[in-house]
Amino acid sequence: MNGSQRRLVVDLISATNRLTRIAAVKSGNTAPASQWRILGVLESDGPQRVGALATALRITQPAITQFVPQLEAQGLVARGHDPHDARATVVTITDEGRVALNDWRAELGGAVAPLLGDLSDDDWAALERAAAILGSAA
Repeated sequence: MNGSQRRLVVDLISATNRLTRIAAVKSGNTAPASQWRILGVLESDGPQRVGALATALRITQPAITQFVPQLEAQGLVARGHDPHDARATVVTITDEGRVALNDWRAELGGAVAPLLGDLSDDDWAALERAAAILGSAA
């Protein structure tokens, strides 16, 4: 990868982060961003031990340990024991958690749609291709 390609990667990451923040504010959703990040990881990567989930989210294990019971009380996740180590807790997204995550993503899409309303068909095709490329890379 050359220097201009690296700059493009950084620009894409920065733009998507800004777009996510704008969407979160415009959606008016007051749930903590960590909630959606946790549910997103569980949806994409499957059930996770608490420590692995903390590592994936780049937060401390005590922070996850405090947050998971709140999500469980809302019915968004379920906790169970790791079949390989009864001392470890495994967190799984519930069907209700998937619905909430999908609803939140729809809110984000609705919040951002007006910002992209003037894009041309070629721009939409480019974004569709970029989303496919980034999705397969991730």
